[in-house]
Order: sequence, then structure tokens, then C-alpha cells
Amino acid sequence: MATMKLPACGPVISCRVKTVGVVRASYSAFRLISRPNFAPNGKRLQQLSASTATPLPTLAPPATASTDAGDANGKLTFHGVHHVALICQQLERSLAFYQGVLGMEINPDRPDHKLPYRGAWLWIGPEMIHLMELPNPDPAEFSKRPEHGGRDRHFCIGMASLDALAEKLDKAGITYTRSMSGRPAIFFRDPDANCLECVELAPWR
Repeated sequence: MATMKLPACGPVISCRVKTVGVVRASYSAFRLISRPNFAPNGKRLQQLSASTATPLPTLAPPATASTDAGDANGKLTFHGVHHVALICQQLERSLAFYQGVLGMEINPDRPDHKLPYRGAWLWIGPEMIHLMELPNPDPAEFSKRPEHGGRDRHFCIGMASLDALAEKLDKAGITYTRSMSGRPAIFFRDPDANCLECVELAPWR
């Protein structure tokens, strides 16, 4: 490990040095925190004497997947949506829709044989849809669901072109509705009446 030789600071509570990261001393009386030793106005910062020094703020370490589930205030850290789970009556019929009509691809690294029911994982950008062949507690009849999917349970997928999607839906004879707010969005249902919203926008990740 490379070592760093610190300049003598004399009898002070803290001194500012050019380093990368945070240097922490084992003494409770002082900390060395890495910051440039020049103020924004270009003037060199003066060393603080013991009588005028004020405690420097503690810098939190960068969050990692294996460390903080939340911060010191109890705020949870969320990374994003990993997948959306959808119930289907017949897996093959659903795959004909998601693969055949929408062109989604299966994630082969998530085999369904590890679960006690049939299913499949489909890519939607960096996230996934998990199809689960299970009894559906919701009514699957389209007539028992709201005509406009924006007034029903749904999830939203960002995509590059709504015109290309509408063309595929029209060709497959799948009905859809436009967003009532005027946004560039389309709502439609899969064969089990699960509702999808697709909105046209630029990539955000």
C-alpha cells in the first residue's frame, strides 16, 4: 500500500492537505480531511489554531452494494425497479404476445425451473418482466376491467418510438388507448388483461 507523508502541521486541531479520499486520525481531538488548500477566491487557506478551530464535517463513505442499506437518518437506498411480475394463464400464449408482437427477448440466465411453477423472464431494457403461470386472483375478462388502462393497475415502459409500437399493435389487432393528459403514451393489455403503458422518451440511464 502506498503511504503519504503529511507536512508538519504544528499545534493545530486540523490542517488541510491535497489528498484523495478522507484521512482519519485515531485521535478524537482532530481530523485530517482531504480538501484543496485554496479557497474558491484563490487565497491560500490559513492553518487553524487551537483557539479558533471549528470541527470539520464528517464525510460519509461512498455507498456500496454490500454496505449501507440506508443512511444515518434511516433513509433507505433504492437502486431502481429490478422486474415486474405478471400472472398469466398460459405461458405459450403470453410468450407469443411479448416475444412475437413486442419483440422482447428471454433472459436465459433466469431459468424458470428453479420455481414451482412455469414462467419466463423477458428483458425490457435493463429491467425484466417475470411471467408466472399461476391462478389469477384478478378478473382476466377485458369487460370487467377499465377500458382505459390508465385507470387500472399498470406499469410503464419507456421506449424510443410510439409510432413503431402502434404499427405493431394495429397489425396484431390489439386495441389501445392514448394518454388522456396528452403525453406521448399508449395503454394496452396482454392476453391476460395485464395493462402496460408505453411512453415515448429519451433514455434516462
